[in-house]
Amino acid sequence: MSKDIILRTEDLKKYFRIKGGRVVKAVDGVSIEVERGKTLGLVGESGCGKSTLGRTIIRIYDPTDGKLILNGKDISGKSSKRFRQDLARSIQMIFQDPYACLDPRMTVTDLIAEGWDLNRNIHLSAAERQEKVVELLKIVGLNEEHAGRFPHEFSGGQRQRIGIARALSMDPELIVCDEPISALDVSIQAQVMNLLLNLQQQKGLSYIFIAHDLSMVRYISDTVAVMYLGSIMEYAPNKELYEHPQHPYTKALFSAIPVADPAAEKRRQRIKLEGEIPSPINAPQGCKFCTRCPLAKPICKEQPPQLKECAPGHLVACHCVNG
Repeated sequence: MSKDIILRTEDLKKYFRIKGGRVVKAVDGVSIEVERGKTLGLVGESGCGKSTLGRTIIRIYDPTDGKLILNGKDISGKSSKRFRQDLARSIQMIFQDPYACLDPRMTVTDLIAEGWDLNRNIHLSAAERQEKVVELLKIVGLNEEHAGRFPHEFSGGQRQRIGIARALSMDPELIVCDEPISALDVSIQAQVMNLLLNLQQQKGLSYIFIAHDLSMVRYISDTVAVMYLGSIMEYAPNKELYEHPQHPYTKALFSAIPVADPAAEKRRQRIKLEGEIPSPINAPQGCKFCTRCPLAKPICKEQPPQLKECAPGHLVACHCVNG
């Protein structure tokens, strides 16, 4: 049975030019797929390019090279105002900081309705606009009395719910969740995660869930991609990846996940990586992880590894893993 793929990237790249003519390769040849109604988890250390990839997918950034294919249509070309309006009805984003992404001078009603107000294809009367805002607030666990308030009057968790309502306002098929719980208290994180899962079941949403919390990614994702210095190191179904990680970098990341059993936590061995992460301005010529990898061989410093299948649906970019 063939997969129903809503979004696919092919060798997607996003480079930034900086002073001195140098280039930061924030996203460097990423190829991923998002299945309709499913969640792709994207993990990696801070600065690995996860958020840049998400922002390139929703076209906040224009791709430097490669393809973005949404519902079979290439959306990686030059964008116009009409193109962005049409794209906003298919892809939305939930941002990491639930306060910075909300204009403090706008009421909740205006924040949620902003997409409708700016899209010339959407025509709502004042009554219809208010009714839809209240409906969205109820969906995310807020109520009508919150509609006239300003962002500073809410807690972090409530502000993130407003951000989710704002993303839902355009009835998107795909939502990029850029570390949506990292700025929240632990007690609130589970509530927001469960809200996202319930919305996915009710509306058939597809998610790209970006995070560095590996436990949360395991909880919500169907497929997981591990990213390092702008490239995908490993890519597999959730259960397969967490039970049988192959790449040395993935193994090191997973060894840092806390275990609830104190005795087991004491017995297990943590894999500690030596050295600093190389600069994306001057990444290693071969495997980007070779400067920190305990298994590195001469070929690792000379030739970049390609993603290859080591098990059904399990791809890994490593010269030390047999395909």
